[in-house]
Amino acid sequence: MTQAGVSLVRRTDSREIRRLPQSERELVEQVDDALALLQGKWKVHLVFLMARGVHRHCRLLDCLPGASKKMMTDTLRALERDGLVTRRIFAEVPLRVEYSLTQLGWAITDPLMVLAEWQRDHGEDVHEARLHYRFGNNGEFSGQQVADRLAAARSSASRRQKVGAR
Repeated sequence: MTQAGVSLVRRTDSREIRRLPQSERELVEQVDDALALLQGKWKVHLVFLMARGVHRHCRLLDCLPGASKKMMTDTLRALERDGLVTRRIFAEVPLRVEYSLTQLGWAITDPLMVLAEWQRDHGEDVHEARLHYRFGNNGEFSGQQVADRLAAARSSASRRQKVGAR
């Protein structure tokens, strides 16, 4: 500072400080692009179903209760557009259409398996963190009340898992 109160140090724009280095920005963009390929309710389901082999449209639809024919067709077309799925049309009566994963589609199954393993290993930790956030961070409850609520939520989740496994 000078005697007049003027700073001699160059100010940096606050956006400049928060900006990631170029290499990290590129990495984040690559992850965003990869996740965008699978964004949607049925895309991951369809990739895993097709990893079992070539499937006809009706067989895929039967494996996805709750999915409409239009939604599945749109999802399959998006996967085809992105190069993850190939569609073969057979000139038969009735018309037969089969879908299968391309090499690119097969390549994305490995990262999905890694994500599934991460969820298996850390899913309970995430659940606990959410419970602590919900019941323990606002100061409304005593330590014992938080512990009681967490125990109740855990037992409820355990019952749901047992029912779902049947």
